[in-house]
Amino acid sequence: MLVFILPGSYPHLSENTVSSVLRVFLNARPIVIQNEQESAAIMNEALSDNLDSPWFMTLYAGDTVQPKAKKEFERWLQTYADSSAGFILTSVTKTDQPTVFQKRPVPTFTPPRGPLLWRTNSVMNGQTPGFTSNDQLPFQKYVLIDKQIQLSSHYEWTEVDSDGILYHHCAAPPWMKEAEEWNAISPLLQAPSRVQTINEKQNTPIVTIALCTFNDGEYLPWAIRSVLSQTISDWELIIVDDHSSDDTPNILTGLPVDKRINKVRLHQNLGKAHALNQALQMARGAWFLELDADDWLSPDILEVLLLEAKREPNVGVLYANHVEWIERMNKQLLYQGVRTGPSHLSAERLLAEAMAIAPRMFNVSVIKQLGGWNTSVPFEGRLYEDIEMLSKVSSFHPVYISQPLYHRRIRSSSMTHRHLNHYEKWKNSMSDMLK
Repeated sequence: MLVFILPGSYPHLSENTVSSVLRVFLNARPIVIQNEQESAAIMNEALSDNLDSPWFMTLYAGDTVQPKAKKEFERWLQTYADSSAGFILTSVTKTDQPTVFQKRPVPTFTPPRGPLLWRTNSVMNGQTPGFTSNDQLPFQKYVLIDKQIQLSSHYEWTEVDSDGILYHHCAAPPWMKEAEEWNAISPLLQAPSRVQTINEKQNTPIVTIALCTFNDGEYLPWAIRSVLSQTISDWELIIVDDHSSDDTPNILTGLPVDKRINKVRLHQNLGKAHALNQALQMARGAWFLELDADDWLSPDILEVLLLEAKREPNVGVLYANHVEWIERMNKQLLYQGVRTGPSHLSAERLLAEAMAIAPRMFNVSVIKQLGGWNTSVPFEGRLYEDIEMLSKVSSFHPVYISQPLYHRRIRSSSMTHRHLNHYEKWKNSMSDMLK
């Protein structure tokens, strides 16, 4: 039996877990996953080579398998139902180990772990075989939970108690902000993707979601998953590929077939403002929501924004708060907190503070009246096009919603971060235009 040992918060304890597994299950094959971001890839490869093995186990570094677990497993496997995808522990003994954070209060939050025993056939078959890869789930620490939720629509889970499995229970480093992270990400993990097939009746979209991308192919599946998980269905997604030179075309070809998704590739790289104007030209919705390729939406963003739009029919733009994530060199995302938008928008304040306003949903008639995004400003709309448009629309009754509805990824390699020194030149030009 394969036994995958995920790193968790304390990967240095993985060898202890390996030793305990081999003492009890002599024929087990433990596989230690050192890099969290490679969890799905490693498990999928090993499972593909062992499809004849009916069951596999998942543990975290620091967990302990005791001798009595062997009889427990034998008893469970004799009684499981064909409709079960595996076993989840409902009551388990936890081991506490001292940490360097003892002076801090021990948090009461325990992140969900996922099942203990999995039926290989359930995991590796179906429409989405295997565990969700890093491009579609950048939070690989939740890869087990993600698959558990996914399988729950077709299978049951058998809940069992165990005295033979000791889960390692230790406070994670405070900088991980586990509780806040889980609260921020769990709504999307639990929201089902709703792909609209060719034969389904399609309503006229109320919202056009514009996703403009240049060489950000690896981020697209997660962003698009957040669109497919929306609580309302009256949207269209226009993906404008600004002549990417990476694997973006192949990634877009592999997207779920949904007639609400339209793709267009520009004949040359023209910049963000040109790409947005292309999406605006194609838009059929009354509202226009921007989604950066490396960001993602909360599942209820359209529902919340449109409810407010009905109350304020003459609004030019609706904007709200967002959750900020820092991307580390290993692609791990760290929760930074909720960033609140200003309660009032003005061109002067936007230019002075270079505020990052996200999300932003524009009234299509207003931005068409303004001529779309300006490509004649310095840098031809490749930089700061968001501030430029918001500055113009700020006089058209902007409405602020005090809820986090968007997730913004901060990357050192992003276009804005690579050109921080250009802002003063651009701002001075914009100030002259607005006088």
